[in-house]
Amino acid sequence: MMFRVFCLLLAILLARTSWAADIQRVTACSGVVLRLRGDIKDGDYSRLRAHFARKEAIVGLDLSSDGGDLEEGLRIANLVRRKKLTVYVGGECDSACAFVFFSAAKRYFGRQSKIGVHSVSSRRDIEDRGSMLLTVKLARISAKLGVPDSAIGKMVTTRPTMIAYLDGADLSALHASAGNPFGSEPEKASEVGQPQQTCSSRPEAIPEN
Repeated sequence: MMFRVFCLLLAILLARTSWAADIQRVTACSGVVLRLRGDIKDGDYSRLRAHFARKEAIVGLDLSSDGGDLEEGLRIANLVRRKKLTVYVGGECDSACAFVFFSAAKRYFGRQSKIGVHSVSSRRDIEDRGSMLLTVKLARISAKLGVPDSAIGKMVTTRPTMIAYLDGADLSALHASAGNPFGSEPEKASEVGQPQQTCSSRPEAIPEN
């Protein structure tokens, strides 16, 4: 009996661990960057905010996530906005992750990046009156953040079970720039045929709080 209880508790612990986003401090060309990977879950905002208590200034966020908990994502987006962080998306960034990207002071994307949006669903994963009202509210907030009407239109008209990706015109209207501002991976060669100057980034040895 005790063994079964232990296995159950261990399964719950491992599940919670796997659910949390992976957050690492990375020393890049321009300074300390927080690298976030995985679904955004409850508690990730507090874990991310804890990094700002350290002495080194954090210059930006390297982001790749399929989304996750909207409320937690909005808290992270508000933190990014308050700290005036630069955000770089090198992979996929959907749903709540996209709103974090919208909240950045400066926005950058990689060659393989995909930024997706959709309307909000309820906690029962359905689109009801409450979730529709929340979608409208997010659309208005997005407009204040400078998100173009074309991208907001995709968010409002795309069902919660689907994803609409921003295209080049959307990103241009969003004043997003191609390339990695943190210099952690090579980008395309310049027009004169010379490779752009980059430097490698590395995770810090200091464990996360």
